[in-house]
Amino acid sequence: MSTESTLPAPAVLGEDTAQLLRGTSRLLVTGVAVLTAAHEDLAHGATVSTASVLSQNPLRLGVSLRRGSLMTQVVERSGRFAVNVLSSRQALLADWFANPRRPSGAAQFGLVRTRTDEDTGIPLLREALACFLCELTERVPLGTGDDLLVAEIREASAGTGRPLINFGGDLHDVEFHRVRRRQGWRTETTTTLE
Repeated sequence: MSTESTLPAPAVLGEDTAQLLRGTSRLLVTGVAVLTAAHEDLAHGATVSTASVLSQNPLRLGVSLRRGSLMTQVVERSGRFAVNVLSSRQALLADWFANPRRPSGAAQFGLVRTRTDEDTGIPLLREALACFLCELTERVPLGTGDDLLVAEIREASAGTGRPLINFGGDLHDVEFHRVRRRQGWRTETTTTLE
């Protein structure tokens, strides 16, 4: 499902400008997760740094994937996937599920501590900072090669630790320190989608 847009077509950019924009976009701090999905006898995982909450009610998240990728195909066939948010101690898992030379199917999970969701058959990473079981609600084509998968969160579990983050194209641990804020300016919520 996708919606027609009345917005003008994107401008055609020169290669130098496109590279500058892509490089600058890497300054957006993002969490790192491993998407996992299963359909019939096929299980698959893929590292992403594009998962984000899109709406609060209903609670939906979105993730951008390469159009036609194996992960996109498995998710579209099963209609479900899991977002395993990685902790700072799981950088090796991020590298593993980003490695195009890893084994395919269930073999890619052979050395990874997982449990299987009984209802969906989806492998879930143990010791993940958080895990969201999601049901696909729509696929929105983005540009010439990506799709935005929009999904409703059906179940969630939380672990402990600090998040693994992507900044500047590299993986980082982070220490959190409260910052000073002006008294009275802080709202009750720290995140808004308005």
